[in-house]
Amino acid sequence: MRILFHAPVLSAHRPDPALSSILGVPPTVTDSLHGLKPAHKLTGNRGNIIHAEAPARSLRKDPDGSAVGNIANLQKNLGEGFAEIIAEHFDIIVVSLANFIRPNHDGIRLFTALEALDGAVPFVVLGAGMQGSHAFTDLMPGNRDLLALLNERASLFGVRGTQTAQWLADNGLENTTVLGCPSLYVYPQSILAIDGAAAQAKGRQANVMTAGHLTMRDGAIVERGTELAKAFGKIDASYVFQDEIFGYGKFIRERFGYNEGNNIAQPDVLNRWLSRKSGHEVAFNRYYYFSEAGAWRQAAMLHDVYIGDRFHGGVAALQAGQPAIFLKHDNRVAELTEHFDLPALNTQKFMRKGLKATLDEYLSPEMLDKMKTTYRQRHAEYVAALAEHGLEVDTIVPEEAQPVPAVDRQGHLGVTHRQKDLEEALPEGLWPTTTLTPSYAMRRLRPEGARELVVTFEGAGQALDRKDPLRPGFGERFLIKAGYAVLSVLPHQQNWYRPLDLEQYFQAPETREWLAGFDKIHALGSGMGAFGAMSFADVIGAENVVALQPITTLAEALMPGEIRFPAARKLDWSGTYRDACTGFGEATRIYAIHGDHPLDLAHVARLREAAGSRLVSAELSHDSKRPVTPLLRAKRRLPRTALTCLRGGDAVALEEVLGELVTQKIPAE
Repeated sequence: MRILFHAPVLSAHRPDPALSSILGVPPTVTDSLHGLKPAHKLTGNRGNIIHAEAPARSLRKDPDGSAVGNIANLQKNLGEGFAEIIAEHFDIIVVSLANFIRPNHDGIRLFTALEALDGAVPFVVLGAGMQGSHAFTDLMPGNRDLLALLNERASLFGVRGTQTAQWLADNGLENTTVLGCPSLYVYPQSILAIDGAAAQAKGRQANVMTAGHLTMRDGAIVERGTELAKAFGKIDASYVFQDEIFGYGKFIRERFGYNEGNNIAQPDVLNRWLSRKSGHEVAFNRYYYFSEAGAWRQAAMLHDVYIGDRFHGGVAALQAGQPAIFLKHDNRVAELTEHFDLPALNTQKFMRKGLKATLDEYLSPEMLDKMKTTYRQRHAEYVAALAEHGLEVDTIVPEEAQPVPAVDRQGHLGVTHRQKDLEEALPEGLWPTTTLTPSYAMRRLRPEGARELVVTFEGAGQALDRKDPLRPGFGERFLIKAGYAVLSVLPHQQNWYRPLDLEQYFQAPETREWLAGFDKIHALGSGMGAFGAMSFADVIGAENVVALQPITTLAEALMPGEIRFPAARKLDWSGTYRDACTGFGEATRIYAIHGDHPLDLAHVARLREAAGSRLVSAELSHDSKRPVTPLLRAKRRLPRTALTCLRGGDAVALEEVLGELVTQKIPAE
């Protein structure tokens, strides 16, 4: 299909010569912020380059017969033959709009061009939305005429949300379809891979990308921008400009205030000037301005999370597979975040909660799972709506999530560093085999001659980059050194082993055949990992189960007093594997190394009832304020403790290893 895309997609000057096979030229490089103005005029607000490129990037088209252009300019240049020429060269027109339904926007030029087509070429509209709250009569006449024409003649009048659709219907314009913003449908692979665990693990130390409204009005930064600056006062953050810099002072004309090679402005002068104009200290580490979407997405990957007051700034992060939390203060952001179930709150609530609590709540597995479930539904609706008009969405939703390799703040792929680390840590010639399921990375290592296997289950509280499928599993290094083969279960999120593609992996014929090649199999885990090790012990045929800081269940009906894991308790705790006490019926021994907290003791009491004499437990003091596993690491007892248990050591042997850490003598068997 030959498609004409009407949208400000590229920051490129359009050539005046009407010759074939020539393209526009990019703006000349500038080294000042003011020098960006000519490039800015080509697309307007930088958010436009995110939403405007989306249809051209995601729809199947005849690439040689399709084009990006401004219909109003074409109508002006082609004159009376406009409709016939467009019909000769294109099968359909796709018009990408945004928040144009507002009193200060005049749609007369677009109206004139679409009216001049007179039905010669069908057209569809995507992303139309309203800004603010106003009456239909508040709009300019050209905009009212444009809306009436879109309602009457557009083959598909796609609006971004129910609020816009209802407002239009209340004003007699009912030929709309709610489709959200097309920018969300370009990279479904990235969106379904989003995981908040790495950002949550960093907590207050997370590196944040933000954007907002540091806009000048009446000689000062507007309150909305000042509130954003206050919220990020003690956060390691970068700020992305979209259109506000051109209202700043003369200092933006200074040479070398901006480096177009890396899209970064000098922060010192900007921080001082913005602090004066806002009456509050502004201290962002970096300031970005982007002329194309790819650079924006790559910069997003240098950060742990986006938290900001600009919708398309968050979309750039989502497109790169990075988590995003939206600060909503207007109907634009509210409408779109509600349509897609994107994590959102206002700036004041963000300030009250703080960075860590916000990350824990709004990037929780259940919130991201809800977002992804809604996203699959919205994507299907979008595909179906466009298909009715002969348009095919070429960006499909993958059946399985594909983890996004992490990027550290210096811009290097985490996988590259991880590979180097692993090569140095593992014996020569030993390399893992990793299998990805929708919810897990299953990492196998089998040293030559290894006859026993330890299946290790990753915990929840470690500062892990869960986007890295090559990360070593819990205890992997000392287990390999001790001569064991290792199968590390690495969740893509802190999912507490609820997704049952883990059972499917263990039960698969190829996995069963591989497991059958060992003389003995054992299970090891800590906290969340201990729950996994106990729950799946019988599935893998474990002889010894080593549970450090054992958690038997977070099902409220089974452990009503367990309140230490509020996000995890909201997961679905129904089904076969809701209670770890039912998972180790065939194991020879269950080792429980636990603390003296009353809830720890309650879990151990449940284990004792289920395991009877097979349970070997050791209570450690929490005087150090460290949980069990960090305490064992700090005292250099973790490898010896785990290995003693894996080798079937009795209570005496275990007490000898733990020594003074034990609060009371371990009962003999």
